[in-house]
Amino acid sequence: MSQTKKGYQFNTFSGVFLPSILTILGVVMFMRLGTIVGDMGVLGALGILLFAESIAVATGLSICSISTNTPVLSGGPYFLISRSLGPGFGSSIGLTYYVSQSLAVPFYVIGFTEAVVTIFPSLAPYQFWVSTIPLLILFGIAMIGADWAIRAQYGIFAILGISIIVIVLAAVSAGPTADQFYANLRAVPGKRLDILVFAASFAVFFPAVTGFLAGVNLSGDLEDARKSIPKGTLWAIAAGFVIYTTEILLFGASWNRELLIENAYGVLVKSAPFHTGFLIFAGMAAATLSSALGTLIGAPRILQAFAADGILTPLNVFSKGRGRSNDPVIAMLLTLLISLAAIWWGTQSPGNTLNAVAELVTMFTLCTYAIINISAAVEDFAANPSFRPQFHLFHWTIGCYGAVACFAAALFINALCFIAAFAVVAAIFLFVRRRTLASTFGDARRGYYFEHIRRDLIRLDSLPVDAKNWRPQILILAGAEKKHRALIRYGSWLNNERGILSVVRIMVVPQDNGTAEQRRRRTFQDMRRMSEETGVVLFPQVIATADESEFDKALNIFLQAHSFGPLAPNIVLSGWPVNQDRIDAFFTNLLTIKRLRMNSLLLINPSREEEEDPRSGPIDIWWRGRKNGSLMLILAHLLTCNRFWHKTPIRLIRMAASDQKKEAERELLALAENSRIETTMVVVTDEDDFDAAFKKYSADASVIFLGFIPPQPPDFQSFHDRIDRQLADMPTTFLVASAGDTDIDS
Repeated sequence: MSQTKKGYQFNTFSGVFLPSILTILGVVMFMRLGTIVGDMGVLGALGILLFAESIAVATGLSICSISTNTPVLSGGPYFLISRSLGPGFGSSIGLTYYVSQSLAVPFYVIGFTEAVVTIFPSLAPYQFWVSTIPLLILFGIAMIGADWAIRAQYGIFAILGISIIVIVLAAVSAGPTADQFYANLRAVPGKRLDILVFAASFAVFFPAVTGFLAGVNLSGDLEDARKSIPKGTLWAIAAGFVIYTTEILLFGASWNRELLIENAYGVLVKSAPFHTGFLIFAGMAAATLSSALGTLIGAPRILQAFAADGILTPLNVFSKGRGRSNDPVIAMLLTLLISLAAIWWGTQSPGNTLNAVAELVTMFTLCTYAIINISAAVEDFAANPSFRPQFHLFHWTIGCYGAVACFAAALFINALCFIAAFAVVAAIFLFVRRRTLASTFGDARRGYYFEHIRRDLIRLDSLPVDAKNWRPQILILAGAEKKHRALIRYGSWLNNERGILSVVRIMVVPQDNGTAEQRRRRTFQDMRRMSEETGVVLFPQVIATADESEFDKALNIFLQAHSFGPLAPNIVLSGWPVNQDRIDAFFTNLLTIKRLRMNSLLLINPSREEEEDPRSGPIDIWWRGRKNGSLMLILAHLLTCNRFWHKTPIRLIRMAASDQKKEAERELLALAENSRIETTMVVVTDEDDFDAAFKKYSADASVIFLGFIPPQPPDFQSFHDRIDRQLADMPTTFLVASAGDTDIDS
């Protein structure tokens, strides 16, 4: 994203909770909730609330998951979707969501106008101006700056709180009774609920639960979006649910059905005690206009963020901002024009204008919610190692439910309208992606898979390499079967179905009577059988050489050639040399791996397969800097993602002088927080000698990760001997030499 300017740096309350709750408690609460209770009964209204809230909660959890896994810039849902599913989905949803938010502005303003006309019927002929004048005032406030709008919302929040109290007192003053509650319990006593009435009422009510995205829309103006979005969003959803539930129950117990259907808002005003009905009007005006103001601020930022990505050149003009806070002035002007057009159309079509606009907003919003849920579900299900959200209360099934519920609700409300809206989304997606779908013919599944993989490989190869998308592509250098079984076991744990695991066996086979190829094929089949027996998915390779002198040459060539397009190994996993004659060749091969910019991983003292529980101790990472530390921490995290290891704690251990202990602890704490990996920290100050500290603190570990730099030729033997002494009688240890292609902050 091409944004470098800082926003307003709002905190959780002012930047997320406040705009969200003010949008949630808006026009629907004052103008339509009582009518819905009258039409549907208490149970029907609660059913609508619960279904709508289930979509809001699922989408809210999806938003929390995505937003805590990446630095969040301006653009709200557009930014989150485009960074998860790519520019195709991001563009289609970014544009449609912007349109829905632009239509939401006149929706709130028209709600305000309805209330004004209810109190002052003489203004009915002037509805266009009753709507337009407040809209222009709100636009002026938004043009001054979002900080002024947020300040104004503090006062609006106080007025809204007083208004809600008056609503509760009005219901109490009306005299709630059990008989009245029972009479209003069902839509029509003794009959089944009319599905069409339920659909129409749901379409009108649903915008009431969409307000929680108001805070997400201001993502670029938050001080700490990763922390503020989850807290503010979920608290706003919860508070809105409690208030709506309370009012539904009170409405059902306090007024008869006819009054609620005929004029629910007027009933509230007339029932207010001590002639305080004006406070309900004040709260309605404050809530509806503040919702319009919040949306008028948030919607242009979505369009600005989309334009800043330069995906559609004609829209680039909307990326321009004003001042240090990059206020999207041009996008705000477009939003104003859309709002004025919608208000003009609404005032020319009296009657069910508010309901019609609500349905349009509902359709586009449901499309947005569905893709948000799909984004989070794909991220979680794909299990990229970089997907480590700090928000843990999410599973891909929640995202799937949210997406299915959104599609079902949209089809349920108005199938033709939803199909048209989704066709628009699909058309934008296809236009942005500019992809051509090739036809595949044939009667075998292999042909389909081949063509599908071929296209995906081409697309994958064209995408830029980024540490965020890093996956473990492990190549195991196998030796004798007993030895390579341990390597494969640990390699599969580290891979954990995140990447591709391949195994190469280089055999010295005399070239006589054509038996070399037969032995090579037999060994290959043995490795395939072992894969099936152990359940470890791997791709074996067997290379036959004529004599021992060709072994290292064959390995050198294989390391350079073993890849298919972008699917090249990035980790070479091997054991530790025990044959003194092979030490020089072994470390020479390590230097080759380093030159090829591949990560080296050496497994020493592996636990035996027959051992009952090698996880009796923690996973220890000896931290000596990011050079190897990022890769070690990611590998340890991948190990704990495996069901066999998921309860094993990770310890970050660092040596420091006594006077540097606090600084070292702060560094490790920041590292753990930025990495989103749960670890405990140990700063060793009671030992000056590393070997002594190493044996003291990690003697009971399950696995140890220790960074190293491959030695140069004169030091091969001395390095080998030092490691032998250091790891004698120690637990399973990985020596890690990173190529620098991982970043723990990604």
